[in-house]
Amino acid sequence: MVKSGFALYLRYCAGNSVALTCIWMQRVAVLWLAWELSESTFWSSVVLAAQLVPTVVIGPLFGAVADRVRIIPAMVKVQLVLAALTTSLFVLALADLVTVGILIVFECLIGITVSAHQPLRMALVPALVPKSLMPRTIAIDSMVFNLTRMIGPALAGLLIVIVDIPPVLLLGALGNLVLAMVIWSLRNDVSKRAASSGNLLSQLRDGWYVICGSHPVTKAFILTGVFGLGGRAAIDLFPLFAATAFGREADGAGLLLSAAGFGAVCAAAFMALRKKFSNHIAEYLGITGFAALLLMSQTESWLLGLACAGTLGCAASIVGVANQSRIQLSIPDGFHGRVMGLWVMVGLGSTALGTIVYGTISDLTNLRDASAVVSVIGITSVGAIFLKSRE
Repeated sequence: MVKSGFALYLRYCAGNSVALTCIWMQRVAVLWLAWELSESTFWSSVVLAAQLVPTVVIGPLFGAVADRVRIIPAMVKVQLVLAALTTSLFVLALADLVTVGILIVFECLIGITVSAHQPLRMALVPALVPKSLMPRTIAIDSMVFNLTRMIGPALAGLLIVIVDIPPVLLLGALGNLVLAMVIWSLRNDVSKRAASSGNLLSQLRDGWYVICGSHPVTKAFILTGVFGLGGRAAIDLFPLFAATAFGREADGAGLLLSAAGFGAVCAAAFMALRKKFSNHIAEYLGITGFAALLLMSQTESWLLGLACAGTLGCAASIVGVANQSRIQLSIPDGFHGRVMGLWVMVGLGSTALGTIVYGTISDLTNLRDASAVVSVIGITSVGAIFLKSRE
């Protein structure tokens, strides 16, 4: 008999928290290394986007695959590949052989592998917990994600100053190995997913039909894309914001990301305590987040900048939890892999596009002006979605 319930999810969550802390540290190290090598906001943003772009191209295909395979063995293999890639990057960095081009290649390879991991993870959670607990589970998942985003970058900033960048890259590999072991420990408790019929393209088509046939799901996808393009892309570029707008070093970059993580953790904890969400909470917080970004682009105060970062992180968490919960509760069983794979595609793809937009505008003007322009467009877009949904 296959076990399911909150205890299994908590076991996975514990391993995931360790892995995510290490992965966030690695992410800061990669971005800081790109900045040191190029001293260009544009090329640093390209390195960051290189990990996200593959999700747009092949993420949906992996989503369809997630509905056809055994989740546990597939997830373990993905984690081992991620560990191997990160270890290789560590060795090259230690030998001082890394260039911007090499960083882009490795981030692209990591992005391809992460494209396989995301839909598998989205399909794993419904296999562990009953549907009635999904909103609370998603909120806890977001809380863990953002708590590690708060702790990881702060630790990364300190370690980069103390021991340099390469050792921080190695921690990403160790985190993936920890998660692989935890996932493997669940192998006897998670059943094989129901195999879906048809080829991959027909499965993707069916997934789009599910999305387009449900107004709540369609709205959640649109909001995810809009906020990814402006809000989440801004958060990913906070290390560069700390360096160029506030004149801070790596420790300041970690603090800015940690402030966003703290706001997100508080928001996720609030959402985990609620039994249901307001119908328009994603729109309310989307506008709030873009307003905080606008204020951040105009202030010279470091403390106010940290407060704005925390507010934007809070908004990003609530928008993400609300949208994911709405989708997970609205789609039928057997479609979680492909629909959530498409959702990840929209979220990460819009974030990748947003980082390129930020980098392009920033090289023409500066990061403050780019943030101001994007935040005004974001407020207008989310406001239009809100008014449309009330008609």
